[in-house]
Amino acid sequence: MSRKIHKREPLVNNAIAVIGEGITEQYYLNSIQHLVKGQLNPKIPKHSTGNKFVEAEIKKCIADGYSKIYCLIDMDNKKGGKEKGEYLNLKNKYHNKVSANKSNGTISEIRFFENERCLEIWFLFHYKNTAAEFIAQDNLLDELNKFCLYEKTAKFFLSTGGLHQYFIKNGGSFDNAKSFAENSVKSKLLQGRDYTYSEMKDFLDLIERK
Repeated sequence: MSRKIHKREPLVNNAIAVIGEGITEQYYLNSIQHLVKGQLNPKIPKHSTGNKFVEAEIKKCIADGYSKIYCLIDMDNKKGGKEKGEYLNLKNKYHNKVSANKSNGTISEIRFFENERCLEIWFLFHYKNTAAEFIAQDNLLDELNKFCLYEKTAKFFLSTGGLHQYFIKNGGSFDNAKSFAENSVKSKLLQGRDYTYSEMKDFLDLIERK
């Protein structure tokens, strides 16, 4: 009895794999597809599995031949202990590295982009420039809710009609978000702090249609 062999479909030109750790990244990435110069393919876990998921997806994306592999990292669960150590090892292994796939001759460039405490700091930067420390994710969400209604649920994300569009319609500024995020990284380095920063400006610089 013969079996059908399903061949892997070739990748679309300029396809970018973006690895996120949760549904927030998925819904946000879907909402900015119109800004992207190529095809953006989010890789999101069904259940949060942290560092192991990120590494497994990096390896899959290398095997699939993606030339660009970008990882959006929430830092709120990597502040110390085993998780922090595993993350630093993962970052040292892959960040700003180029990996060659000998089986198909492709080259993959891998970059990590951090948000502390999480992607919601990027959302807050649409409204406010801040370097205040948020002790827990709920404190950050409370601050964001001073400017617009926000819930970290799939039901809410679906109701917005697109997260990017939602923040803009509710008084947020995309240009300010990029400026404040860039400032957060610079001030983090100057002050030697490890909190309240977003590397999304660097990420957007690489994927935006100019």
